[in-house]
Amino acid sequence: MPLARFIALHEKPEPESAEAGGVRFAVLLARTPRGITLVFSRYRQVWELPGGLIDAGETARQAAAREFREETGGLPGDLEWLGLVEVDDGKTHMGGVFRCIAKYLPDSFENEETEGLAYWTREAAPQPLGHSDAELLKRSG
Repeated sequence: MPLARFIALHEKPEPESAEAGGVRFAVLLARTPRGITLVFSRYRQVWELPGGLIDAGETARQAAAREFREETGGLPGDLEWLGLVEVDDGKTHMGGVFRCIAKYLPDSFENEETEGLAYWTREAAPQPLGHSDAELLKRSG
């Protein structure tokens, strides 16, 4: 999958966004004492926010929590809706954006998709960082 470029963050209420349809993925800005959690994608070879495609019958909120658990081995706290992110990877897509305080994260984590964990702060960001992720962090981190 090509890297998505950030287009806009739309601060629409969550119920309106769900009703609008077309929300394909969800991402989670999970705060810890070390910073906001990032995962290194084996596929895209960049640091990015935990997240992914919404499964059939799943809400964006459920997808964000599931993807966080799958990609970090951690447990998210209560999710807060931030809005819709619009990205372009050759086609335009919309995704739900959430934030939380992580309840638990292991010291390290790897699986078939994730090569490691790191943390973003305004003072320090691991590189390379995905374009849309960097923009979301600047606006919402």
